[in-house]
Amino acid sequence: MRPASSAVRKPPGLLARLFGHTTKPQASTHEAASVGRRLRAWLPWDSSPRREHMRLALLRARARDACRNNAIARAAIDRMTSDFIGIGVSPKPLAQAETMRMRLIDSWEAWSLECDADGQTDFYGLQTLAMRSMLESGEVLALLEPDEATGIPLKIRLIESDHLPFKNETLDNGHRIIDGIELDKRGRRVAYWLHPNHPGDINITNNEPVRVDARRVLHLFESTRPGQLRGVPALAPVLVRLKDLDEFDDAQLIRQKIANLFVGFITRPASDPLSQPIGPDNQPLPTEPSEQPALEFEPGLLQELSEGEDVTFSEPPGAPSGYREFTRAQLHIVAAALGIPYPFLTGDYSDINDRVVRVAINEYKRRAMALIRNVLVPKFCDPIRRAWVDAAVLSGALPTGQSDLKLTRWTPHGWAYIQPVQDIQADVLAINNKLKSRSEALLERGYDAELIDREIAADLERERDLGLPPSPTASTTPTPEETAPQEPAK
Repeated sequence: MRPASSAVRKPPGLLARLFGHTTKPQASTHEAASVGRRLRAWLPWDSSPRREHMRLALLRARARDACRNNAIARAAIDRMTSDFIGIGVSPKPLAQAETMRMRLIDSWEAWSLECDADGQTDFYGLQTLAMRSMLESGEVLALLEPDEATGIPLKIRLIESDHLPFKNETLDNGHRIIDGIELDKRGRRVAYWLHPNHPGDINITNNEPVRVDARRVLHLFESTRPGQLRGVPALAPVLVRLKDLDEFDDAQLIRQKIANLFVGFITRPASDPLSQPIGPDNQPLPTEPSEQPALEFEPGLLQELSEGEDVTFSEPPGAPSGYREFTRAQLHIVAAALGIPYPFLTGDYSDINDRVVRVAINEYKRRAMALIRNVLVPKFCDPIRRAWVDAAVLSGALPTGQSDLKLTRWTPHGWAYIQPVQDIQADVLAINNKLKSRSEALLERGYDAELIDREIAADLERERDLGLPPSPTASTTPTPEETAPQEPAK
């Protein structure tokens, strides 16, 4: 018999090898989860979505500072705001009766002109301001305020997220206040605790948070994690890079300013003590330094120097090599992180053609449509529309007892044509082959088919009354020149 100490151990079975039931610890199968030499210092804090924004105030202040002082940050927020909203995301009522749909359209358009509680803009201007605030600060709040002085007693007041304090408390009724948002026992938002005045204002005596019912508060932000309560600025992933790039670019600008300081120096030999005049004490008399006028260099100038004089020139630093390529690479990373095509962010359309631009715009439109459909509409537009219908019914502007008054489809502003002839012909072919409806094609362009039809009917009637010839019918078949591939731009 072999001694127990020399017994041969059997290798672990298949299940033990698969599930790690061995005596020796196994390394992670994911390289990113290893804790070796390369990644031993990468130990991020795995927090909940509600604690992820513990320093949101500082992050928000830095994002705003970047939008004020960093050209790329300002351009990014401006571009996304104008591209996502355009002239506004407009509602299309889906009531069954045509007369009721037209009545809803007319009532909404009249109210939207005066819905701003501050009296500075209309509903679509509020959309633009709300989107910009959400992108820049991470979130924005809108209050639904009653106003009996108007036909439909409802106003919208936008306030910055600074009004929502980072207040945390457990109430006697079991509700919890987390970052200023009161949640019931099931985790639903029931109220917001808001500062009456902006905390950044001066000469504020009493600004304690006041409880506001959640049905009156619209909290617009983009959620990236389930259970997230507050929003994060869109610039958060690239703030450090933008700051470093801005400081690098500023240093290069100073370098170039120094490089332009091209200076010439004239050196003279030291004076011989023996040639200086001697005073009564047999000591050389001091001589006053004479001021020599600066040389003015002109093209073709031949300057004669005195005996022993010499001219030397400064050698300031020149432009660094690879500056443009490095800056472009960094801006490509910023554009990718923000989801903006690089040419849109920088205005640099060199080395691209129209087909590349088309692909970039299509991807960019997906991002814009996702943000509109999944964030702006359900958190801002739809709640305002429902509150407006309720206020209109209570005021008598709309009839009671109709369940389809709140049914609405929100239509984003149409994007400009890339190739107008080809894009329109593609829509015509799709409509003629029953691949899409004419109403859908118009909605994609930001128009309402019913309003377009009424305008066309009015135009035709006016043409008949004035005796004008009918408009010519355009061809629906593209020509070979229009469908031919285009050469890349050089």
